Amino acid sequence: MEPFEDAVMSCWRLRQAAAGRARAGGSKDLGLRAGVTSGAHLDPLADFVATTFIEADIPDYAIWKGRSRLDLPGYFRAEKRWDIVVVHGGELVAAVEFKSQFGSFGNNLNNRAEEALGNATDLQQAAEQGLLGRTAPWLGYVYLMQDEPKSRAPVAVTESHFRVDREFKDASYQQRAMLLCRRLVLKRLYDAAWFVVADPEAGVVCEPAGDLTWARFQAAIRGRVGEILA
Repeated sequence: MEPFEDAVMSCWRLRQAAAGRARAGGSKDLGLRAGVTSGAHLDPLADFVATTFIEADIPDYAIWKGRSRLDLPGYFRAEKRWDIVVVHGGELVAAVEFKSQFGSFGNNLNNRAEEALGNATDLQQAAEQGLLGRTAPWLGYVYLMQDEPKSRAPVAVTESHFRVDREFKDASYQQRAMLLCRRLVLKRLYDAAWFVVADPEAGVVCEPAGDLTWARFQAAIRGRVGEILA
């Protein structure tokens, strides 16, 4: 098993545990949503990604994750909390956003796209205003999606007035998510993206896109750290 696979499955176990506690407590916030609203289900992935910064010689005290000191100034809003913030020598080494999607693929995927676009644009504009130090911000995006028949099946598009981009036609939710991640990097809204899918019941984790793998994401982190430390 690859090291990242265990981190991904740990996220699922945390979701299941949170959902179980919600049911035991009589909460109406049941099922998969309870695992999300617990607020900690992606911590194993954040811990895993943080180790790459440490291995690249960023001191652990410069890496912020969990629940504190994760806010960075914005331009269209006062600040936004990221999932990992790395500040070393007064410079913003990196900010990383983590997103997961287990069920409710249609609505949630659109929400993920809007969030990713807005967050990156806001931070880049803040940087242009001199709010983030001397170097341009480096942004990473991590997207974890459940691997199940609904996420793999082709999805119809609606063309009320104009044609939809042909790459979205007959694309599954997984393929749409891959397009999102790929284009976020292509348009330089994010510097690196990692897309990973998991079948929690079978215990299988895979990376369906060769350009959106952990190996590439890790290499991008190391390149950024090398640039800053130089």
